[in-house]
Amino acid sequence: MNRLIVTLFLFCSLVLVAQDNTNQNENNKSEQIKVIDTTFIQLEKELNKATSDTLKAQVLFKMGVHFYGKDFARTKRYLLEVPEILKANDSFSNGLRGQAYQYLAAATTDRGSYPEAMTYFVKSMAYFDATKDSIRMANLFHNMAILHDFQGDFQSAKKKLYQAIHINTIYKDTLGLAYNYSTLGENYGMMKEPDSAMLFFNKAKKLFTSIEYQNGLNNLKAHLAKFHRGLGDYKQSITLFKECLDYGVKNQIDVYQIIYANKLAWSYKDYGDYINALKYNAQSLDLAIKNNNKQWIVNGYLQKSEIEEHLGNYKKAYESAQFYKQYSDSIFNKKNIKKIQELELTYQFRKEKEKDSLQLVKEKEIAETNAELLSTKNKVKTQWMLFGGLGLLGLFSIIYLLRSKKFAQKEKLMQEEFSKDLINEQEKERTRISRELHDSVGQKLMLLSKKTKSLGDISMEKLADSTLEEVRHISRGLYPSNLERLGLTEAINALIYDMNANTDLFFTEEIHNIDKLLSKDSELHLYRIIQETLSNIVKHSEAKAVKINIERTENTVEVFISDNGKGFDLNSKKDSITLGMKTLFERAKIINTNMDLKSSLGKGTVITLSIPIKHG
Repeated sequence: MNRLIVTLFLFCSLVLVAQDNTNQNENNKSEQIKVIDTTFIQLEKELNKATSDTLKAQVLFKMGVHFYGKDFARTKRYLLEVPEILKANDSFSNGLRGQAYQYLAAATTDRGSYPEAMTYFVKSMAYFDATKDSIRMANLFHNMAILHDFQGDFQSAKKKLYQAIHINTIYKDTLGLAYNYSTLGENYGMMKEPDSAMLFFNKAKKLFTSIEYQNGLNNLKAHLAKFHRGLGDYKQSITLFKECLDYGVKNQIDVYQIIYANKLAWSYKDYGDYINALKYNAQSLDLAIKNNNKQWIVNGYLQKSEIEEHLGNYKKAYESAQFYKQYSDSIFNKKNIKKIQELELTYQFRKEKEKDSLQLVKEKEIAETNAELLSTKNKVKTQWMLFGGLGLLGLFSIIYLLRSKKFAQKEKLMQEEFSKDLINEQEKERTRISRELHDSVGQKLMLLSKKTKSLGDISMEKLADSTLEEVRHISRGLYPSNLERLGLTEAINALIYDMNANTDLFFTEEIHNIDKLLSKDSELHLYRIIQETLSNIVKHSEAKAVKINIERTENTVEVFISDNGKGFDLNSKKDSITLGMKTLFERAKIINTNMDLKSSLGKGTVITLSIPIKHG
């Protein structure tokens, strides 16, 4: 469970460890003296002075973090108040909600309540996804890796850790990277790949040391202690776990003391020192019972039963096994239940040696009946675990579908943003080329025209003049200089006049003055929409007449363009819509409006837009 504590401190940027707990001289006193919690007193004062919901939520969050590992009930109570009290839906509030649920998930996981913890993790993920907080998403990948480890799926855990490391590397998150290296080292250790494990342990140590982060170094020691225990190096494992336990005692972090005393007991048991194993088991178990930490109560009684069995104290082993059964309903383990059956039968056997053979047979029959009943109970529990697993699978499926939907929405937004950027870049390039033609090529053609006039060559003079006019026409098409010189209203009028003069179309127009109602960019996009629409009518519609109305209302600019051309079937054209038409729709989105297009065969086409006016 060391990795759960690693997860907690990786989860949150705010780390409140060992505050006002520097009472090193207390060890000299014969009686335990209650330490005044000055940090909590100060936080209570801040809460009373808080003048807004946001400030109250921030203080409640600090209070919840302060009691982590010391008082689960308080941790849960204060952290649950954070999302309830926050009313705003801004990035800061969502981030704080996400952090509160992260701490709740970590604290709940430490107690073995995995379904409840998963609920909090899902909520946290939703808030961090909304705020696009990549660092905290990396933390969630870290947490998912730990859940995979619990299930023995080390390959999936490794993939999640590498995803987290990728994000940590991009954002130069040294602390997150160190924790993920440390956990990856433990992962490789469990996969029996010691060389890879030590590689990542050393990387983690280097990073933790570079930022002088003692809590990270302590958790790394715990990983190394477990690693050495797995290799059979029990002396080194005991040394490291003792250092971890001393750190927990010094900083008065109960959950550290529970975990590391328990791990130390296992190492002593494996080493064959059952007296010390029993000593540290008692230290861990007493504190776990005081904190009502069910997971470590279960682990502690199972551990105690095994140690007592090795010492030959079968009655005590059996009693501890009974306590284990009492607490293990929520953390069922088939292998451990089988162990309880064996201890029970062993105890009954030794007890019945003092009785006659008939009584021994009777007690054995009772033991076998109990074993059969327990087996039936195990089947029922297995069924409940199956149903619970299916429920979690359903929950994960729903989460996956929701995230897929969000991903599709994000992809759509990214595509729209890309189209917007592409159009804007096209306009910049058009403007640049237009100015080059006007200022460079245009000026040179003008000089050429003057020279041909002085030479008296009429044919050359006409060619120079026509070329100059053609370049000017191309330049105006690339960028409407009239828009800057005359304003939007007159630029549109000039565009219609030019179309009217150079085509057989009959124009009817009613155009209100809409200058300075829109931003410069919106004016350009509206002009382009009208320009492209009229160009499409000339090229494709076979129309005889065009009607254009542009009206100003209190909050909008209303644009109406219709023709009496051949029209087209919208349903059949949806999949083959031209690039030009797609650009029109994209420009409409850029100016925060929808372009309504209506057309039918033989009845012409109508385009309408309603553009919001820029106020202030």
